[in-house]
Amino acid sequence: MTDENLRSIVDNTADFAPLGFMGLGLAATMLGLMGSGFFTDATMVVSMSIFLGGFAQVFAGIQGWKKGDVFGATAFSAFGLFWFSFAFILMSAGLASGVLGAASAASVGFYLLIWGMVSLVLLLVTFKIGIKAIIVVFVTLTLTFFLNAAANFGVGVGPLAGYMTLMLGISALYTSLALVANSVFGKTVAPL
Repeated sequence: MTDENLRSIVDNTADFAPLGFMGLGLAATMLGLMGSGFFTDATMVVSMSIFLGGFAQVFAGIQGWKKGDVFGATAFSAFGLFWFSFAFILMSAGLASGVLGAASAASVGFYLLIWGMVSLVLLLVTFKIGIKAIIVVFVTLTLTFFLNAAANFGVGVGPLAGYMTLMLGISALYTSLALVANSVFGKTVAPL
């Protein structure tokens, strides 16, 4: 084979992480605002959970898979699917007279506890990645799951869980926007 027959394939796809963190950040911010008592209706939370938490993160996970990023593909896809299932749980509470009925507080508590354990393991992996902003996102994500699980088990940490969820949203939004700004400017303008 001669050099003229060789062709290189260049990956021109954009970084998927800003989209994934943006989806997480927007959905978690809305959920955190509701959990902190700024509003009580779940309509906007369900919408944000499906279209930003769900679709944006799953799409980012698929892009991560295409780039061979096991952590990004796993984390974004798994948590995107979390948001879809969480939205369904919220919607089923509104359909309590229907076939399924509302989920019990205990079942939601165990559901969140399991996700907290998944998040904790992924948090440990972020220390190997070494990007502080991503570590902060996973610390707040893990605390969000555990605090919300505790609140569903009857421990009086509901408002604290809401504020932690809000902190998660803000940290994910910062990470997303910092990644975008640093990429566009070609240098570090927002530290990660």
